[in-house]
Amino acid sequence: LKYMTEHHPSVQVAVSRGSTELQLMQLRERQLDALVVDVRRVATAPDLNMAHIVELRAGFVCRRGHPILAQFPDQVPFDALLAYPMASTPLSQEVARIMVDHYGPRANPAHMTTLQCEEIPSLIDVVQQTDAIYLGILGAARQGLASGSLVELTMDPPFRAGALLALITLAGRTELPIMSVFREFVTRQLTD
Repeated sequence: LKYMTEHHPSVQVAVSRGSTELQLMQLRERQLDALVVDVRRVATAPDLNMAHIVELRAGFVCRRGHPILAQFPDQVPFDALLAYPMASTPLSQEVARIMVDHYGPRANPAHMTTLQCEEIPSLIDVVQQTDAIYLGILGAARQGLASGSLVELTMDPPFRAGALLALITLAGRTELPIMSVFREFVTRQLTD
């Protein structure tokens, strides 16, 4: 919003948040022009154009001073996470399979996630104020990680997963001229 205000002040911009399913419905009803979402949460469909943008690294994050850091200062075993509330956005079945393959059946997000919200800033706020642990894109916790108020947990075994973000538009729909600006902006901004 800030970028568009400064560089394209006459363009009408609306940011819509919510579940991927809701946003896909809004795209199909032409209420939205484009989505930027984890492609793993979207089924391939002939009416959708999906252009890969970037893969963002994911991980586990807690507040500085969290009890798990005192107990496991170097590497945190996965099972130790389960003693604390887990905060995450809804995750795709593919991500669930990756986690279960990596850490075993107890890592199924459907069972281990106790706090779920589409609004990542709300999850980060809860993690900064409680003993909850965030599971998600690390870039969303960038400010807290940089300031030291949040800490990325070094997992044993290491966590190697991420979000595959794509720009999704409706096939056959004439693209607005401003979409090239949006595409360039999103590609530039969404980096680790």
